[in-house]
This record gives sequence, structure tokens and C-alpha cells, in this order.
Amino acid sequence: ETPRHRGTCYQAANWIKVGQTTGRGKKCPTSKPILPIKDIWLYPLHRNFRSILCR
Repeated sequence: ETPRHRGTCYQAANWIKVGQTTGRGKKCPTSKPILPIKDIWLYPLHRNFRSILCR
């Protein structure tokens, strides 16, 4: 939840912020956000993680 948590511990541990959720939920019929918007963080386990994810 972006307003409550800034992700400082993830940044310090070399995690990479790749985006945010839309806040809609899995089966939301509308396009309005009804859930909290959250950050998405990834931790690279492979040296060439960018090329692997873009395949």
C-alpha cells in the first residue's frame, strides 16, 4: 500500500520496483480501483534477468 509503506527496506536490499497494481482485484467488473494500490517489487536471481523477463 503506497501511502502507508514506501518500500525502504526493499530498496536497501537491492529489490527493483517494477510497477504498481491497479487496485481493481481479480474479478472486478468496473475499471475503478476498489482495493489499495500496491507496489510490485522483484529481486533479481539471475544476471541477465531483464532479457529473460522480456522473452
